[in-house]
Amino acid sequence: MLVMSAPQRLFVMAGLGLTLVLLLTGCMRVDRQFRLNGDGSGSYTLTLGFREPTSGDPDSVSEKVVMPLNAFADHVQATNGSVTRYEDQGYAYWTFTRPFTAVAEANALLQEDPRQYDPNHSPVLYRDTLRVARETRFLSTVFHISGAISLVDLLNNAQSWSDATERLTITMPEGIISATGGARQGESVTYTIHYNESTQIDVVGRVSDSQNTLGVAPLIVGVALGALAVALLVVGFRLLRRPALR
Repeated sequence: MLVMSAPQRLFVMAGLGLTLVLLLTGCMRVDRQFRLNGDGSGSYTLTLGFREPTSGDPDSVSEKVVMPLNAFADHVQATNGSVTRYEDQGYAYWTFTRPFTAVAEANALLQEDPRQYDPNHSPVLYRDTLRVARETRFLSTVFHISGAISLVDLLNNAQSWSDATERLTITMPEGIISATGGARQGESVTYTIHYNESTQIDVVGRVSDSQNTLGVAPLIVGVALGALAVALLVVGFRLLRRPALR
């Protein structure tokens, strides 16, 4: 019989504990729905799904998973958001939906998730960085959504996550100007990744005319500048043709 020292037993128990947590929190599905209107308002919906140890029984999901989810749910509801919980095909889902009225508020919401309410700091696979910026480009104002979504297993020890997936859908009703990567359909772009994958996010969309920093449509500004250039050219030509005074 192999006899282990106290430090060895502690190390093994810690390893088993980590493996157990990964198994309990593995098989995750992440879905983000981000809608940004032309006036800077919109909504952000985060859905997290965990495979049920006992299929069809949402209550079989580990309390280590449920506790931070419920704490985050309380926070969402206390900040004018809504929470939905449901079960589908062996997964228990929590959906958190929150409205916002400005870009700064949207950025704050994108930084929040249940991990901030987990006293056990249980390891999770997804690590996302998303940011919204209001930028001026070529006499017009645009919204720029950038960052990355990632399910990369940095420690290569979470094989129980092998069927993990994440999807991010960005919708900009005022119109999308450009999108790098993703699948575009109408005024939406969807990015999808799986276990050990990551992708860059880069979407540029229009701001409503009433929110344009110049207060006028870019086309009108271009026409006005063109007319001014022509007028200056005509005046200059006439000045050159006038006879010199003696």
